[in-house]
Amino acid sequence: MGLQYALNFWILAVVFLPGALGSEYGAEYSRNPLCAIRSSTVVIPCSSKYPDSFKVETVMWCQDDEYCDKMLYVSHSSNTHISAEYRDRAEYLGNKEKNCTLQIKNITDKDAGVYTVRFMNKDNKVRWSGRPGMTLIVYDVHYSERNLCAVRGSTVLIQCEYGYPEPHKVDSRMWSHNDVDCTGKPYVCHSNNTNISAEYTGRAEFMGNNTRNCTLQIKNIRETDAGEYRFRFITNRCEKCGGPGVILQVDELKVVMTSSRANGTIREGDSVNLTCGTDSCPLNQSEFTWFKDNQTLPETQSTLHFSPISYHHTGKYSCALNGRKVAVSNEVNIIVENHFNTIIIFTVVGILLIVLIGAVVIFIFMKRINSLNVDKIKEGTKKREDKDLRSDSEKQAESAIYANCMDSSKEKSGTSNRYSEQSCDLPDYGNVNIQERVYGNVNIELTEYDNVNIKEMAE
Repeated sequence: MGLQYALNFWILAVVFLPGALGSEYGAEYSRNPLCAIRSSTVVIPCSSKYPDSFKVETVMWCQDDEYCDKMLYVSHSSNTHISAEYRDRAEYLGNKEKNCTLQIKNITDKDAGVYTVRFMNKDNKVRWSGRPGMTLIVYDVHYSERNLCAVRGSTVLIQCEYGYPEPHKVDSRMWSHNDVDCTGKPYVCHSNNTNISAEYTGRAEFMGNNTRNCTLQIKNIRETDAGEYRFRFITNRCEKCGGPGVILQVDELKVVMTSSRANGTIREGDSVNLTCGTDSCPLNQSEFTWFKDNQTLPETQSTLHFSPISYHHTGKYSCALNGRKVAVSNEVNIIVENHFNTIIIFTVVGILLIVLIGAVVIFIFMKRINSLNVDKIKEGTKKREDKDLRSDSEKQAESAIYANCMDSSKEKSGTSNRYSEQSCDLPDYGNVNIQERVYGNVNIELTEYDNVNIKEMAE
């Protein structure tokens, strides 16, 4: 019996111990404990070694069971005796050769422990376990809300809690923006104030502590702050990033006006509402500040009601959250028409029309007067020209008659060189018809003086 017991001992030592005596059989894991965040997916890498003569038939994984003899498995190649805790969550990613990797989804706190892989051949005569196994440590990062919406210029709180097993101690904590593994630099916030992004300097603040609280506060939210935020912490044994993180959406405040009059014109007596809000962010619990022509109004609700509206409500309206003027909305201009203004407008328009019509009439009249004056001036000028023309003709006729008379007197007085003193009376030029005649090189008009006919005279 003693010899049999001794043989069994050495067989077990060779099969189960990965040391020098059992160096042909074993499993290799990571040297350090494996850390996982609750609700995440963890992969336990594993590679096996055994003689080529050993043919693997069955592979199984166990939790906190060194020899996998409890008949309750995390994973089994024959899919038998699977623990209800791991059904549909644990998956064997390896094969029957050298790869023995295990994956576990949706990690819970109960998943923490030591995981061991075991192999058996076809006849189940040779079986061995890869001890001492792989230690899984479960950390916890919990975000109160996975989706947040903030108004530009406001302050947002990303509430967060984290946990870790004893005797681990936290060395540092940090928040990252749009970084899947939280290792990218610079950071939004860091407990040691190192590698802080210039975009968040003076705006991001860690509101938590070294135990459970990891809340982050960001002031004066900008459009570039939109994205995913993740918390990461490092202990003396592990470091993990809590993902998926919190998605922050940034929106703008705006004022929307509704009126009882469909055509857009607002008149005294109409009903008008101004509503302060955003396209996507719920603001039901917020207090608002209203401004009219940049002056603060006493109202704090999200909607201003004007029913009925009056002329003194005319002005430019905007709103903000909790008096934060860094996040003021667009301005909406309200112009209220009253009946008195309408009468004044119509009166002014009527007067302007009358003045315009009068000016047109006066212009036309003056233009007509000027036209008549021009015609008269032209007619008078023509008459003066005709009169001057007749006067010249008459003078030429008189000169001709006078010359004729002088010649006759000269003949009567003989050959004397002295002219007779006989006078030459000029006839009456009434009913005078003067016709043009030629006197040598002189053009003279012949004039008919009643019964007097002056004939053409030679030079």
